[in-house]
Amino acid sequence: MRDPGGLLRGRLVGVLGLVLLTALVLGAIHLVRGSDATAASDAAEGVPGDGPKVGASAPDFRGLDLDGVPVQLEDYAGKPLWLLFQATWCSICRAELPDVEEASDRIDVVAFYMREDRDLVTDYAERMKLTIRSVPDPIGEISLTYLATSVPTHFFVDADGVIRAVHKGALSPAEIDEKLALVGVA
Repeated sequence: MRDPGGLLRGRLVGVLGLVLLTALVLGAIHLVRGSDATAASDAAEGVPGDGPKVGASAPDFRGLDLDGVPVQLEDYAGKPLWLLFQATWCSICRAELPDVEEASDRIDVVAFYMREDRDLVTDYAERMKLTIRSVPDPIGEISLTYLATSVPTHFFVDADGVIRAVHKGALSPAEIDEKLALVGVA
């Protein structure tokens, strides 16, 4: 005959184990969601997380443009530069491209395509008739360097290589003019 007390103790241990496991899982979910909420809040406020800040030197980057030509920050030494992180699937990015193209007559623009390969970006650039320098970032290395976690994200760098403005989200023509003025472009 079985011991009813032993059976009860076994069930109690099983239930307590399940409760403990549930508490651990819920705690982990809370920690993850808490981080996401902070990131979402930062993104909504245009804060680039722990990425390069206004007033800091722009981090170097290395990539290849659509013609296979190496691109790096030092190529633009002594000139203001607009770094644009975007994606081919981003409708907001697509909507602001005519204004970006127009502004590229006044400032060098390098557009990085986050986690997208050369063929995809080449097709997109041809379809959109882009003249700005386009650099695929297939593994997200450059995007990670700048902690560009949403698209579009804009960094405006002055002629001394200092970041003067960071903006997450689309820019209106007036906002573009405002950001360009911060890097000495009229």
